[in-house]
Order: sequence, then structure tokens, then C-alpha cells
Amino acid sequence: MKTSTKITVGLSIAAVAGVVVAVTASEKIVKKISHVSNRCKAKKIVHDKFGGNDKIMEVVDHLSDNELDSVLNLLDKVKEGREKATDYSDKVKDNADSVKERFLSFIEELV
Repeated sequence: MKTSTKITVGLSIAAVAGVVVAVTASEKIVKKISHVSNRCKAKKIVHDKFGGNDKIMEVVDHLSDNELDSVLNLLDKVKEGREKATDYSDKVKDNADSVKERFLSFIEELV
């Protein structure tokens, strides 16, 4: 085998290895940034909703990344539920007003 072929094969292997390392490192970096961002979100929630309570802030500091993800997912679901409840209450109010109007018009027709 020629020396130039050996060099080409060696460089190709090095390039593939470099790409694999870069992809693996970038996945880890993205995960780490995501966890740091989630921790900051949780601290902001504690600061906004609980007045920066030191005990709760300490709990947030000691949560693992998976536990923190679970807590934030739970908060997202609570928020979605609150929005759905608001939508339903608006619909109930509109329906109640409609029924009230129909009832009043029915009473007026009887009188």
C-alpha cells in the first residue's frame, strides 16, 4: 500500500473520530445547559412566588437534575390545567348567561 493511501486512510479515520467526539460532546453540553436553565427557572419561581424563601431555595439547590425536571414538568401541567379551567369557566359563564336570557324571554312571553 502506498504511503499516500495510508495517510488518506489515517486522516479519514481521524476525521470520523473527531465528528463522533464533537457530536457526543455537543449532546452533553446541550443537556448541561438545559439543566442549568431549568435550575434558574426554578429559582426564579421560588423568588417570584415564595418571596425568595431561603429554605425552599436550598431545597431547589439540592434537587437532582431529574427531580428538578419532574418538578418543572409538574408545574407546567398545573399551569395548563389552570388555563383549561379558566376556559371552561368562561364557557360555563357564557352558557349560564344564555340560559338566563332564554328563561327571561320565556317568562316575558308567559306574562
